[in-house]
Amino acid sequence: MMDNVQLVQSLYAAFGRDDINAIVEACDPNIAWFSNADPALLPYGGERRGLDGVRSFFREVAANVEFESFQPLEFFGGPDFVAVLGRSISRARGTGARVEDQWMHMFKIRNGKVTEFRVFGDTHAAVQAHFGGDIHSVTVAPSEATARLQH
Repeated sequence: MMDNVQLVQSLYAAFGRDDINAIVEACDPNIAWFSNADPALLPYGGERRGLDGVRSFFREVAANVEFESFQPLEFFGGPDFVAVLGRSISRARGTGARVEDQWMHMFKIRNGKVTEFRVFGDTHAAVQAHFGGDIHSVTVAPSEATARLQH
């Protein structure tokens, strides 16, 4: 049986192969999945629940982000969690704008399944890339913001 760090490393390997099903299979059916990005500004932001929520997250990332480089660099394991520090270089699909990001992912694990995931990244840079400019000039219609909050 894999330890928690090995489990998380296998999830990054699956992501590298674009094997999202392997990631979903490693998750608890009641998983809580969080991105620190505002869902009113970035479609992959906010909170999702369950396996469909995980699939939704990866669909939105694939539709909006093209990774040039995605590198988990350091893994810190505990009895029921793994924290990962990493870096990525990506482009917003809509604008082609480039984002260099240093991030932290937190996985909570119980009985060999991921029960919670949290991503903390540079949302300011991601929003600017997504909209193609200064985020202070971005306006989102209330109806669009509400729709994005409802995954």
